[in-house]
Amino acid sequence: MHSAIYFILWAALLQGFFLALIYIFSKRHRSVANTLLGLFLITITVEALKANLPVDRIVNYSIAEYFSLPEVKLFIPLLFFHFVLEKLGNSGRYRYFLKVNYLLAVLISGITLYNLYLFLTESSSIVKKLDFSLVDSAHLLLQSYAFLITVFVLLTIFKEIRKYQRLVQNEFSDYAMLQIKWLWGFTLMLIPATLFWGAELFRIVVWPDRQPNLVVFILLGVALFLYYLSYQAYGQPNFFDQMPKSVLDNEKTSLGISRDNYRCDEEDSFRIQQLMADNMYYLDHNLTITSFAQQIAISPRLISACINQNLGQNFNEWVNGFRVKKAQELIQNDRKNKLSIEGIGQESGFKSRSALYAAFKNKLGCSPGEFRKSNVSIH
Repeated sequence: MHSAIYFILWAALLQGFFLALIYIFSKRHRSVANTLLGLFLITITVEALKANLPVDRIVNYSIAEYFSLPEVKLFIPLLFFHFVLEKLGNSGRYRYFLKVNYLLAVLISGITLYNLYLFLTESSSIVKKLDFSLVDSAHLLLQSYAFLITVFVLLTIFKEIRKYQRLVQNEFSDYAMLQIKWLWGFTLMLIPATLFWGAELFRIVVWPDRQPNLVVFILLGVALFLYYLSYQAYGQPNFFDQMPKSVLDNEKTSLGISRDNYRCDEEDSFRIQQLMADNMYYLDHNLTITSFAQQIAISPRLISACINQNLGQNFNEWVNGFRVKKAQELIQNDRKNKLSIEGIGQESGFKSRSALYAAFKNKLGCSPGEFRKSNVSIH
């Protein structure tokens, strides 16, 4: 049983290491976010290796004692957090948090240099030089801090992803822009290992004499995460890409007006609605609230306020409502079924077949094919 677990783990670690090299050194996909992801994988691989080393000494140097190898646990949540923030274009908001904790993580990792110094100059170590209970308590404190930072990071990431989704709904018309389930899944896959890590810390504090092998479950959680990451990296075409930046995500406009203080009357809403319908801007596959605002010479924020407040929708729902209506008209007029579903989607402004199907399901509760069949039966 243990041999199978260790085989799964070592295979995952090897895969994670090669993925890290791709993210860090790939010229085609070079970005800050991908470099951070590569470094995150390096640190998580190093930490897993430390817990799974087959030896406890290198020559005469003990690698089984506290701080004999670099403590990188704090780097794991920080690098992951930084990666997600870079993807979402929101790292600036947390720059002080990142700077302070990166500095702390470097200092903690640097303790190993002191341990090496003691070994080379005095054939000693931190554990031998200082009181063991003091070193043990310090190590537990640092582990607990890294765990608390991990919990904070996961909760904050969930908040930031939800915020990003709301912004996307109010700025982009392409349904594919909303498909970031991989990022949710990516974050959720870290939860099992985090829970077992917390349980192990709790066990150490409350029942230090008991030895349930929770480390094995933590390592399995890490392996599961690495396999999931590999699957998403090869299965998601936009995994490496930077997500689009928001034009609405600013606390103040150039006029100093808060984004929450925009008010739109019914006349403005009617005008915006009429301009969209008459000029059929929705047929542009890549329509955004910014490009629409430029064409009708109205502020993006005012458009967003009108759609949200008076029409009870977000920009994405509103634009795709026009597209669905256009697709319905094409299907109803195509009584001999000469047009393909894909062709209808393209003619209606949908960027992809999946976007067409998602919009139909959302607006009408059926697929385009089902709507076509019901339309044929009526005639």
